[in-house]
Amino acid sequence: MFKMSKKRKHIHILDGMSLYTRDRSPFYWGYLNIEGNIYKKSLKTTDRKEAERLLFVWKNEIFADSLNLIDADDEEDHHHTKQKPIVDEKRRKALLITSGLMGAVTVAAFAVPFLSAWKPSEKAKALGASVKFDLSKLQPGAMAIVEWRRTPIFVVHQTQEAIDNLPKLNEKVTNQANEVLPSNEKKFTVLKGVCTHLSCAPKYHPEIEPKAWDQEWLGGFFCPCHGSKFDLAGRVYKGVPAPINLEIPPHKFSGNTLIIGEAG
Repeated sequence: MFKMSKKRKHIHILDGMSLYTRDRSPFYWGYLNIEGNIYKKSLKTTDRKEAERLLFVWKNEIFADSLNLIDADDEEDHHHTKQKPIVDEKRRKALLITSGLMGAVTVAAFAVPFLSAWKPSEKAKALGASVKFDLSKLQPGAMAIVEWRRTPIFVVHQTQEAIDNLPKLNEKVTNQANEVLPSNEKKFTVLKGVCTHLSCAPKYHPEIEPKAWDQEWLGGFFCPCHGSKFDLAGRVYKGVPAPINLEIPPHKFSGNTLIIGEAG
């Protein structure tokens, strides 16, 4: 390996490296060092490709040697200039206090929205709140659908004819449940509008006329999903998929106002 000129922190990766040859003699290469002196080195081969390969290898070696030399010089300088750091105790305490305060503020900033997420929203509170409905708007034979806890509630104003026909269906329904029957004093029926089979939505058919699902239909609810039938009081017919009557939500009456969600 050639001898490099050691000049701290000013070592150039050699410029102007070129291959030379004379009359089929072995190739040699030359370069200028940082002092402007010309150096030559024989590659001992007349094959140009081999000479280029050797030149490439030697360039890398020169580069590595120069980096090692600079690193050694830097380490030596650092060794001579290294001093014990001076600690300012007052500043250190101030930084610790400031860091602690900033940490507390950060924790509070994240904790407030996190804790508030556990508080029920107004919408969530409304889901469990009672719902009021003005019964004076509902004509006999009509049905209104009121939403309560995201569930449709059927409110039916029974006609006198419908009330009179209900006892005729006692043998056709599974559970007579006379307590749910409307009467002359209680002409409003309140039911959850959800089929007790697979939670489909039954359709209101108050007409007293033959239907495809019942030739002796006296009015009621028919579920188009699987054919379950309920009378106008919500009682389930025998032989249909639904196992029980339509459910009755908690409710009470206050004059002409129906309050759904509060037991009477």
